[in-house]
Amino acid sequence: MIESVLLIAALGAMGAAAWFAYRSAGVEPIRAERDRAVAELASLRAENTRLISELAAAKASTEGRSESEEARFLALAQKALEASQTTFMSLAKETFEKHSQAAAGGVKEVLAPAQEQLAKLATSVEALDKARLQDKSAMGEQVRQIMDAVGSTNKTTQTLLTALRASPKMRGRWGEQTLRNVLELSGLAAHVDFHEQFSTTDGEGARLRPDVVINLPGGRCIVVDSKVALSGYIDAMEATDDVAREAHLKKHAAELKAHVRNLASKDYWKHVPATADFVVLFVPGENFLAAAAERDPNLFDEAFAQKVIITTPSTMVALAKSVAYGWRQEQSAKNAQEIAELGRELYRRMAVMADHLGKVGDAIGATVTRYNALLGSVESRVMPQARKFKELGAGDAGIDIAAAAPIETAPRLPAPPEQLELTPPPQASKRAR
Repeated sequence: MIESVLLIAALGAMGAAAWFAYRSAGVEPIRAERDRAVAELASLRAENTRLISELAAAKASTEGRSESEEARFLALAQKALEASQTTFMSLAKETFEKHSQAAAGGVKEVLAPAQEQLAKLATSVEALDKARLQDKSAMGEQVRQIMDAVGSTNKTTQTLLTALRASPKMRGRWGEQTLRNVLELSGLAAHVDFHEQFSTTDGEGARLRPDVVINLPGGRCIVVDSKVALSGYIDAMEATDDVAREAHLKKHAAELKAHVRNLASKDYWKHVPATADFVVLFVPGENFLAAAAERDPNLFDEAFAQKVIITTPSTMVALAKSVAYGWRQEQSAKNAQEIAELGRELYRRMAVMADHLGKVGDAIGATVTRYNALLGSVESRVMPQARKFKELGAGDAGIDIAAAAPIETAPRLPAPPEQLELTPPPQASKRAR
């Protein structure tokens, strides 16, 4: 009975130690050691079984012996069992401690890189959170500024729409200012290349006042009138129903077509001096004309048939730049004419100067001839008599009368015109390297 209790206690202690080592380590070497411990436990179990069998056999064989011998035998068996139990417990304790330390070190080595990465991840997350908060604050400020700008733009746009809708005079001023900006950006100068609010009368005495008259080279001009038909277009943009929007756009096309007929009826080409046989209708917006042309495809053809050319800022820029180019060509032609006149005048003056140079040369040549004749007369007639004074002792012995040298260099005569080289000689072409 005592042997069985001790065996069960040993097995329980060994199993608890193996289970704790396995749960603490959680690695493959513990499993191998567990298997080895189980094998040793089986071996010890077999050994204990053998000892119990031998003990039973010995007990059976010793029946009838004295109680003192039986007590001695039991004491020996108890001592052997205790020794076996002590050995097993020390082995289990040693195995447990060794693998517990190994498992702790292995787990620490395994967890060290993970802990380092987790620390780095925490730092990155913290930095990202700070950056997110900063970006959120900056983005909120930018969104607020954008909302303020959009609100200001909407307010300004609404004010402009209200003004354009309520006052036709305001619409007219806006169109005239847009036309003036286009002409100036194209290189035309106000009061020089174009005139605003030109006033004239028709055959019946009615007053005609086109917005702009553009001067053309050669004394011609082009009449430009700005028309802003916006009521139908604005109503269409504010409509929430497609049917209503389409009806307002058709009204807008009809209004622009009415402006074409009204402008054609004024016959500017008959009453403005030197104007072209057409008039330009300026619409200060590409979208205004596009919306009308979509609803009335014959708008351009009908306007052209009435001698009205419809333009927008983009096409007006092309027309104005063509006029500016014509003025530059006209100025170049005037400059070339002035250069030709200057050349002719310079030629006449050079001819006069050449005549004067010839006369001066002739006078210098005559002077040289007279000088040489005078020198010859002095040498032949005067100097021989003067030298006789010295021979007779009347002259100063230390002074001699020097003979004057004649002038042998004659002035250069101008070359005849046929020998003059009017253009510089051609330079020799450089040899290619």
